[in-house]
Amino acid sequence: MKFLILTADANTLVYHRGDLIRDIAERGCEIVTSAAEDHPHVRAFVEKLGGRHVPIRMTRSNVSLARDAETMADMWRLMRKEKPDAIFAYTIKSVCYGCVIARLAGVRRVYALLPGMGITFVKADTLRGRIISRISRMLHRNALKRVDAIFVQNPDDLNALRAEGLLPKGVPVHLTAGSGVNLNDFPHVKVSENTALKSGSVRFVLVSRLLKSKGVRIFAEAARALKAKYPQAEFHLVGPFDPNPNRITEEEVAQWVREGTLIHHGMVRDVAAVMRWMHVFVLPTWYREGVPHATLEALSIGRPVVTTDSVGARETVALTERGKEQQSAGADVIEGHNGFLVRPHSVAAASEAMEWFLQHPDKIPVMGRASRKLAEEVFDVRLVNKIIMRAMDLTEDAVPVPQVVAWPRPAVV
Repeated sequence: MKFLILTADANTLVYHRGDLIRDIAERGCEIVTSAAEDHPHVRAFVEKLGGRHVPIRMTRSNVSLARDAETMADMWRLMRKEKPDAIFAYTIKSVCYGCVIARLAGVRRVYALLPGMGITFVKADTLRGRIISRISRMLHRNALKRVDAIFVQNPDDLNALRAEGLLPKGVPVHLTAGSGVNLNDFPHVKVSENTALKSGSVRFVLVSRLLKSKGVRIFAEAARALKAKYPQAEFHLVGPFDPNPNRITEEEVAQWVREGTLIHHGMVRDVAAVMRWMHVFVLPTWYREGVPHATLEALSIGRPVVTTDSVGARETVALTERGKEQQSAGADVIEGHNGFLVRPHSVAAASEAMEWFLQHPDKIPVMGRASRKLAEEVFDVRLVNKIIMRAMDLTEDAVPVPQVVAWPRPAVV
């Protein structure tokens, strides 16, 4: 059986779907991957599994009729040449164009993963943005009618898709805990063993593409305020610049570095190697996430989390009873067993949550253990992939699964 994995971002084939692709290959399937880039490390990964990587023309961030026509033409040629038995598509253009073209090309089994709905459900402040959002909904509605199964990564997206009438009758929908995280690739590193914390120097880190909507500017402004009060604290920014119109510019980051607000590491292949020396993970995002993968990696390594009470992000903090009351009351900072949720767009809320760790460094190891427990019980990639593999009839013990599979919400203590 030949499986085509189609996406816009080649890096995610390794860092977000690598375990799933490996599981599919281990079931004896021939693997072909396709994305906009032809990175050597992606090609090497796929070839090691006995597969091939075939780049096509596709832009992630821009909407252009001419370029999208090229994308669709490349998808058509790819599917007619490869003749896959099944396609697994994720990211907006891969789903909206790829699933339709797959049916036209005679692909027998079509699966769509929706890893966050991004521009589809985010309220746009411009006419162009509203038009793009409406077009995206129309394209999703058309594409999802043609698939054999749909995978959604958080309950908010599932509810929004239902409310908008984008989930076709008769097509099974499966809810997974994000993309999951490989607990072995991101092993638990006890914070108590970190000598920097014992000396009173708390290290905060944000790992993300450098986008405004990921909260990068919020993080930097909070870091500037806290650095003035706690000069020993460190603030680390990990991630590449992005062509997205929503990007943070090189000039902004250079200014933050010059003034001593933060340290920028750029693109890092081995995130685990950096994360193990950090103490608190921060992601003040309002981007409509599936479940942010970098946050899952932080949970697995055993780091407390400061993130927002927003779609996808809120899933990564297990709330205390007091936190649940705070959330119901609309508080700016919400208490969790393994960190805090804060109000999106709020520098003050992010600063308050981060300052709590500076005032209570002894709680960092405790919350770190709670994060690891949450990763083990909810976000283990083996649990996530089991749902997907069963839905695609690719497990040895394949059995029918419920139309919606929800993950448990354990009390983390």
